[in-house]
Amino acid sequence: MNSWMKNIPDDFLISEINLVGTHNSATQFIRFKHFSKCQNKNIFDQLSMGIRFLDIRLKFDGERLILCHSIFHCKKSRRKKEDLLFTDVLENCRLFLNENPTETIFMSVKREAGKNNEKTFDFLYENYIKNSNLFFTMNEIPHLSQVRGKIVLLNRIGADIENSFYTDENSGINLSGWPYQNSRKEGALQKVPIPSRKAVSRDFFFVQDFFNLKPEKKWELAILPTLDKPPQDASLVFNFFSASNGFSSPKKYSKLIYRRFSEYKLMPMKKYGWFILDFPNEKIIKKIILSNY
Repeated sequence: MNSWMKNIPDDFLISEINLVGTHNSATQFIRFKHFSKCQNKNIFDQLSMGIRFLDIRLKFDGERLILCHSIFHCKKSRRKKEDLLFTDVLENCRLFLNENPTETIFMSVKREAGKNNEKTFDFLYENYIKNSNLFFTMNEIPHLSQVRGKIVLLNRIGADIENSFYTDENSGINLSGWPYQNSRKEGALQKVPIPSRKAVSRDFFFVQDFFNLKPEKKWELAILPTLDKPPQDASLVFNFFSASNGFSSPKKYSKLIYRRFSEYKLMPMKKYGWFILDFPNEKIIKKIILSNY
């Protein structure tokens, strides 16, 4: 599954592709893992399994971009001594794309914690994006031919819209309007405009990220309605399977949800959107990828 996108036609919009992502992608090694660990693979191994969307949560400490989940730092190894840095994640992505140039990686970047929050995107841009040919930074939904071998920047940080330095060409797809969906009520998809600095926005994305539900409610009220009636236009669709309500772990919750999903039939070549998962296994990933054909 390390090069499955080579079989997707170049003229497909990225929003037309059904793909798998990971929620809190960098949490393989983290303290208080019962509540905060969402993945059991490192970034490179996730990409090799077929994952193409990475949920990257950042804390800027004034000198470094540290991967984190809430207030907990992600770590480089099981010993949990060294913090996992954005540099480490980027190197994994670079290595994977060098080996698999037909693929692309969708990287969602979000500010998670830290006193220097307002400087997070400035530091990210200046040190990793500026003058780099690795990132696709246009604020538009591109065709696959435009982004093979690249990282598509999905910007949940939101560069300062009043700063004229940041434009629709250099700061990524603007997902700064991402809704905070903590309701326990029925989780219908929420439609959100993608802001443009040039004109009134014509692009939208849809989000189902009702994280504060127990597995059965999450499946019945949020995931299933999104699977049954996903938008069929050019919009991006994010369907989060992750749930965290109560005292059980994300791993236990994911197993319960996957039991239901294993019984759900995906129709070939129907657009479902992007599936964002905790602890995805090879069977689940393959099922989603094969729905593209």
